[in-house]
Amino acid sequence: MPRRLDAIVLGAGAAGLAAAEVLSREGLSLVVLEARRRIGGRIRTLRLSGLPVPLELGAEFVHGREEELFALAREASIAVERLPAAHLEIEGGRTRIRRDYWTRFEAIARRLRSSGRDRSVADFLRAQRRMPLRDRELLASIVEGYDAADLERASEHALSMRGEPREDPGERAQFRVASGYDRVPRWLASRLHPGRARVRLGAAAARVRWRRGEVEVSTSGGETMRARCAVITLPAGVLQARAGSRGAVAFEPDPAPIRRALSGIAMGDVCRLALVFDEPFWSEPDVLARRVPRGALGEGESAFVHLPGAQLPTWWSAAPVQAPLLVAWAGGSEARRLLALPREELVRRALAQLGEIWRLDPSRLRRRLVDWRLHDWTADPFSRGAYSYQVVGGASAPDALKRPVAGTLFFAGEATEGQKSGTVPGAIASGRRAARAVLRAIR
Repeated sequence: MPRRLDAIVLGAGAAGLAAAEVLSREGLSLVVLEARRRIGGRIRTLRLSGLPVPLELGAEFVHGREEELFALAREASIAVERLPAAHLEIEGGRTRIRRDYWTRFEAIARRLRSSGRDRSVADFLRAQRRMPLRDRELLASIVEGYDAADLERASEHALSMRGEPREDPGERAQFRVASGYDRVPRWLASRLHPGRARVRLGAAAARVRWRRGEVEVSTSGGETMRARCAVITLPAGVLQARAGSRGAVAFEPDPAPIRRALSGIAMGDVCRLALVFDEPFWSEPDVLARRVPRGALGEGESAFVHLPGAQLPTWWSAAPVQAPLLVAWAGGSEARRLLALPREELVRRALAQLGEIWRLDPSRLRRRLVDWRLHDWTADPFSRGAYSYQVVGGASAPDALKRPVAGTLFFAGEATEGQKSGTVPGAIASGRRAARAVLRAIR
């Protein structure tokens, strides 16, 4: 590697690798610094013996037909499967089959204000005395569960769909990377030019000294590298970390526009518990009939179960694949409470709730449990949260965060993508966008 590089990329997640691919293929010399001993960032895929599908502890779904992901999947021969559209909603002993889950949410989101004084989603709900309870619960569950946001902090403006064109129902389809989401960063890494780009694992950036046209990055291991510019793809939670704490990066001088943009962004908390059983008992006709009439659902037609107000309000299976894997999910403030529990207590509560869903004895379910896995992204010093959302007054923060600083510091990552925040396609798009900005600045 040359003594002075063209660029230093911080982070080997989807955004960092996407940026590095573009830059190295355009002839720039660079190094990618990654704090972890693996690539992928908040993509973490496990392959357990005896389990026929990959187990995801981070990113899993593709929300809609995102071309960044689908084009990559076609090129890399990565299998992407469409998920069943039916959702089971269980409340007060009653089960409803919902095939309009996202259409209902879109209709509610169009009632959110996109201009004027911003307010929290909680304040919006408090003002909607005439809104049906089911619609209030749906909005709250998606903001806390899907966006992993705190209702008291999440921006109404950022979530509003008022005035936007109506989406085609197909655009709301949900997909999963069937062969494992880790195939995506592995493919991006394989596309780096071998003579111009190098990925350094276990190399956490600790300090970034910069001035126009020059960057010096020091790692926690004492190594120093210099380049013409830096592409920073670290999660917003890491950029907001207190100076001196593990994983934090000090900028000298501190870029004021970036600091202001970060004040409008927060990291969401997620409790995601993967449970592996001996058999997928929930798809057995006798068990399914305890909740829905026989014949009401085709085989593998439903992947999601929702329990409004429960500690773990969202569950999903590997459907359409028949596999003995269930995931229990909570986001927002409930996730923080669950993550504070001893892990065995968390598993006990999950099994008790699963017993309520299918009207089965939790002790029997415990005997059928083969394995369980969880990764606490909030406690992870190199992520400090699952993914980002915009707080009150911060609807424009992603656009501010993505603006280059003095043609030298370029920021990318899902937090810079606004409508695609929290997604891998958003991260990929952000990395490529930052790389194009670098090329315009230095040529």
